[in-house]
Amino acid sequence: MLEKQVHVQATVEGDLREVWFLIEKDEDGYPESRTWEGMWARPMKDAFEILSVPFYLKNVSRGDVVDANQGDFLKFSDVRSRGGHNTYRLLMENGSHDEVETALTQLRSKALVVELNEAGILIAVDVPPSIDQQEIDAYLLSEKEAGRWQVQDGYLHNVRPS
Repeated sequence: MLEKQVHVQATVEGDLREVWFLIEKDEDGYPESRTWEGMWARPMKDAFEILSVPFYLKNVSRGDVVDANQGDFLKFSDVRSRGGHNTYRLLMENGSHDEVETALTQLRSKALVVELNEAGILIAVDVPPSIDQQEIDAYLLSEKEAGRWQVQDGYLHNVRPS
């Protein structure tokens, strides 16, 4: 059986569905232990709005509206429209449980949506379009330089390289 990344069900009322995405691996085969990622989504008329923050995907962000094909499960087929969100992954391999919890609290205090993986070391970070992207970039990079975490880009919507 293929390994899957499952998200904790979003704390949103209403009917939610899980849309599954095939993870595109990098040149080193990362992530080795994952092939699929299931994202919670709100059904719309004939599409799905993504509510989860991706851990491994680089082609979708929270707030995007996607198409999915129904088979044995809902499988992602295409992005219909972008929600304008940016996604990052923070790896805290050397962080204690308390340090990870502090990081989650600090990120949430900046109005970011975050999810923690089951191993407790990988944080998926959603930056909504209403947040100052430059301020968040400066924060994420300063904490990376301080050795707090490693940063990897997920899907970035209209972000100019610096």
